[in-house]
Amino acid sequence: MNIKKITLILGVALLVQGCVDPDETAPTIEVQSIIPAPAAGMVCGEMVDNVITLNSTDTLQITLRLTDDEELSQYKLDIHNNFDCHGHSGKVETTDWYVISIEDVAGTDQTITRDLPVPSDVTTGNYHFHILATDVAGNNAELAIIYSLNVTNVSDTEAPVLSTTIPATSSFIAQKGSSVNFQGSLTDNNPLGAGTNGRLELRYWSTTNQTIVSLYEEDIDNAVAETYNFNFDTDIPSTVADGTYIFELRAFDGVNNPSNIFEYNVEVL
Repeated sequence: MNIKKITLILGVALLVQGCVDPDETAPTIEVQSIIPAPAAGMVCGEMVDNVITLNSTDTLQITLRLTDDEELSQYKLDIHNNFDCHGHSGKVETTDWYVISIEDVAGTDQTITRDLPVPSDVTTGNYHFHILATDVAGNNAELAIIYSLNVTNVSDTEAPVLSTTIPATSSFIAQKGSSVNFQGSLTDNNPLGAGTNGRLELRYWSTTNQTIVSLYEEDIDNAVAETYNFNFDTDIPSTVADGTYIFELRAFDGVNNPSNIFEYNVEVL
């Protein structure tokens, strides 16, 4: 074969290769069934869709259909805690439900059924459940499917009760850099230290800026029984601007059940 013919063949091959359209079509995810069924529910103080309610004896069952125009590659299931809307990390004696499962798939149409058991010693709270998929070209499903999971531990489903005596009023004035005293008690049906998530939290935000700032946190000792009396001082930051702030005091028992909340309107000068 002479040089002219070789050059012609290579040119045609490159021309054909250059005419192949790249795969830019993302795969699709269809949730064919999910048990328990999602419904509207409260998450972080807001009513949202796609909330699944589970407890520590349940198994989350899901069937997915994945499709792509050319070739599927992988799917991913991701469960992680959303305690306090990604605020608190959880502790050790209960188990935060955590799943990262990445599985290979092939072809253009796959149906997958998975059982995801809730840990028997699960930490009570809100979780996120993400479902993602990708094809061999690296295209991700256009919208990852996200559910909120509301999970309870059957060993303790009763919320603790928070009571306060100081501050004596729900509205007061405080000077920047000054100290404010908080006193009261937390009671529960089980020892508050069992599970090691027992704690008090004080946080605040401005009525003109909704950014939440943690001001104080106190862990409840593992040996504490059903009643915990607290007495702590916290300083008003000297760097905050003058204005009205909402201070929120709340608590959690050993498995992370949240208490009732006390709110204070504080005029900072």
